Amino acid sequence: MSQVKKKNKLPKRIGLLLAYGLGFFCWIAGFHCFEIDSQGQWRVSRRKLFRHLFKLFLWTLEIALVYQLLGMYRHWILQAQPAEIIMAILLKSVVFLYIKVFWPWIFPEILPGLHVFLCPQCHQKQTFRFLPISFYYGFFVTYICGYCSCLVNGWGEQVFYPLSPAVSKIFPSFIRMIGPIIFTLFIGVFAAMKIFEYF
Repeated sequence: MSQVKKKNKLPKRIGLLLAYGLGFFCWIAGFHCFEIDSQGQWRVSRRKLFRHLFKLFLWTLEIALVYQLLGMYRHWILQAQPAEIIMAILLKSVVFLYIKVFWPWIFPEILPGLHVFLCPQCHQKQTFRFLPISFYYGFFVTYICGYCSCLVNGWGEQVFYPLSPAVSKIFPSFIRMIGPIIFTLFIGVFAAMKIFEYF
């Protein structure tokens, strides 16, 4: 019986990982920057694209800096004395608890798969969970409220009905977006390397 349950759980986990991977790619690609103009045509919103590129830059810079800091911390901890290691663990615990109590929204904004929005349905600031449902609901960039199960897009706007764009209509705009997105990722990594050159 337990083997049957394990077999059933494995395809679900694979499907979940694929969905999150696809949703993550669609978020990086900026699919949630598309909107319908007054003529009913699909186009890229420049305002949303610039906001997305800025978020992407900060996200890339953050990951690159954390990667560098973890490398430095690993190098230090291999050479540290036991008393120094204990003090470091205590200090990190105090900082973590301080942030958790006084700035509880920081961790949901940093951790992947979570986002803080003002819920358009229950009208409270909530932590939304990343839930890539389908391409026709926010282009795989969708979040769900843990309290009222409200579904929103990548900008915190409620999704009421399936979007129905033809892939052929948004594909040319997507091709033009690839250059700025790759450039933003490169600039984020380059900025992190330059920051660490000064330390």
